[in-house]
Amino acid sequence: MIFYYILLLLMTIFSAFAGFFIKKSTNSNTILKIIGSKYLYIGGFLYLIAALFNIWLLKKMSYSIVVPLGGICYIWTMFISRFFLKEKIGVGKVIGILLIVSGVICIAV
Repeated sequence: MIFYYILLLLMTIFSAFAGFFIKKSTNSNTILKIIGSKYLYIGGFLYLIAALFNIWLLKKMSYSIVVPLGGICYIWTMFISRFFLKEKIGVGKVIGILLIVSGVICIAV
């Protein structure tokens, strides 16, 4: 069972980094440059892997666990935006993350 939770954690990390790479692909000025960006394809590949993990986990675990725990992705997204994109993290975001963490704990226990 621990294997499934590790896989779920990886799914959320892949999903968060997928968004990051797709965001990086938008640094180009035109749609053609975005389509030609390697970051778009890295992000798409990571989304595909995350989706496949999600499908497999839904087969092995309860829907009421897999989907809410997928919210961990938002935690990774905040860290990625702070450390890689130098975005500011305000009080509202911290409160939101704390609420997500508390919800994850309630579901996981």
